[in-house]
Amino acid sequence: MSDSRTTDHTAKLARIREVAMTVREAKNAGEIADAAGVARNTAEKYLTQLVEADKLATIQRGRETCYYPDPVTQYFDQIRDLTTDHTKDELTAELEAIRDDIDEWKETYDVESADELRATVGDDIPASERRQRRHDADDWDYYEHQAMLIKQAIQLYDTIEATRENRLASAN
Repeated sequence: MSDSRTTDHTAKLARIREVAMTVREAKNAGEIADAAGVARNTAEKYLTQLVEADKLATIQRGRETCYYPDPVTQYFDQIRDLTTDHTKDELTAELEAIRDDIDEWKETYDVESADELRATVGDDIPASERRQRRHDADDWDYYEHQAMLIKQAIQLYDTIEATRENRLASAN
């Protein structure tokens, strides 16, 4: 009997965590509960645990507490994933590819930033070109963010690897 309760508990926590960690904007416990298919009080219990574990952050909207992924935890999780999944050379090559794409947008549109590119959407150009410029500006912002993460991952790569090796050595 306890095995089925443990499995149910684990499944509920996993669903709540999945919903809460992927929201684009803060959601209250009821919204997260509905999306996870659990009762609101169950969601509140697990959301509190995720906040205490620094996986979620909260803001107050009126009388309601709303939850969203903790940006610091997400940042470090992304750095860890980059250093785990890629070699330093792979990260360097990706950073170079990102810079090449950004340089191409600068040259193609004769602008220096994604916001400058967005400002050209109001120019007298065909609708398809306006859509392409908006799309490229959004990609540019995403690439700038990725470049920042990759730079940090490269800078921390050796430290993270040494920490992993030390942990493995001390575990044996």
